[in-house]
Amino acid sequence: MWNAGGKRGVWKENVEMKDRLHPTQKPVLLMESLVSDFTDPGELICDPFAGSGTTGVACIRLGRRFIGWEKDPEFFETAVKRLRKTRQQITIFDAKPQGKQEGLF
Repeated sequence: MWNAGGKRGVWKENVEMKDRLHPTQKPVLLMESLVSDFTDPGELICDPFAGSGTTGVACIRLGRRFIGWEKDPEFFETAVKRLRKTRQQITIFDAKPQGKQEGLF
C-alpha cells in the first residue's frame, strides 16, 4: 500500500554515514520513510538480510513489528545491540507519569 499520498518515491537526501556498522548500511531516516510509506502501524516487516538492523530500528520507532535475520555473526550481534538500545530508548521516552500532580491553589 502507498501511504505517502502525492509524495514522490525518490530519496533525495544526501546523508553521510560517518560511523557505518555495515558496508551497505542505509540511513535510519530513509528506512523510516520507506516503512511509513508502505506499511501501517502494527504490521509485520520481514528483513531477510538484516545487516546492522537499520530496518528493525525504523520499525521499532514507527510502531511496526519486525522479524529479521543475518547470517554473519558479527553483524547479527551489532543488530541485536541496536535493536535492544532502540527498544530501551522508546520505553524511556514513552513512559507515562503514574502520579497525579496536585494544584497549587
